[in-house]
Amino acid sequence: MTGVEIQLYKVHPEKYTNTTANAADEYRIDKFVAKTFESIGIDLNTPISPMPLPEDRSTENILVKMEGNSQQVRFGCRFDGNLVELSYVEDLTEILTQAGIVNVDTKSAADGGGAYDYDANIISEPDNIQLVQTFLNNFESRSITDTFIIRIVDKSQTPEKILFTGGGSIQAINTSTDAASPVVWNVNVDFLVGNVISIYDADVPEEVTGLEVSVPSSGSIKFRWSDPAREGGSAITKFTFVYQKVLEGNWIADNEITYAAAQATIPATETKYSYELTLLPPNMDYKVYLVAENTAGVGAISEIVRVGL
Repeated sequence: MTGVEIQLYKVHPEKYTNTTANAADEYRIDKFVAKTFESIGIDLNTPISPMPLPEDRSTENILVKMEGNSQQVRFGCRFDGNLVELSYVEDLTEILTQAGIVNVDTKSAADGGGAYDYDANIISEPDNIQLVQTFLNNFESRSITDTFIIRIVDKSQTPEKILFTGGGSIQAINTSTDAASPVVWNVNVDFLVGNVISIYDADVPEEVTGLEVSVPSSGSIKFRWSDPAREGGSAITKFTFVYQKVLEGNWIADNEITYAAAQATIPATETKYSYELTLLPPNMDYKVYLVAENTAGVGAISEIVRVGL
């Protein structure tokens, strides 16, 4: 597929301090880009257990759903300095729309607030085997706080179109070469889509409850909701509203309301907050969701709702 590339990010949420005097704390965000690929596949697994009973026909077999579903992305590419790129990302602009997955763009109140600094650098290696080794070192999952994001992007369109995006973790990385072409390395990556559970997850809010989405007028989307069943380790500070123009791919998360302002929207006879997105281009479909946030970070995303304007 001409113009389609695979982007892989690893965010290290643990901050580190520069050795230079008075240097700011930084987050490390590794980025890998495969400008071409040999293969790619997206697997959706929906396990069902059969329980056939004696003397019953095969059509009467009882199918039991005992496990949840899982999704896996597999891709293979050739490692060469002209075909792949390793770098540190300077900021999170291109992945900030992944609300609920990444939340390291601003410091918490405990850290003094404000923006973090980000290390930025294009990684250059003298040969392909060193490039592979750097990829293995940078994208090894070492900490339960490591966050991974995979995106499949069509760069041939303007603006670029995100064909697939998901958060999760890398399950396996396999590398190989052969005697016929020892300079070129083949790399295969297995990526599991989902939420990595860690001891820190108890600190952020659960998803909001009682979500209602409506279209009160052309170009507007109205949300009504209640607090999450569990707020996490600290009080909720704000709610963020995220929307996507269907078929365009990019999620936009530039609308938010503080918890205090949300409380002020509740009429005397009701119990739900309300917020309205306005000035949206009409005559198209949108996908929307919202998330609650506290000082520990962004909570679980709500149900994603599709609406037409």
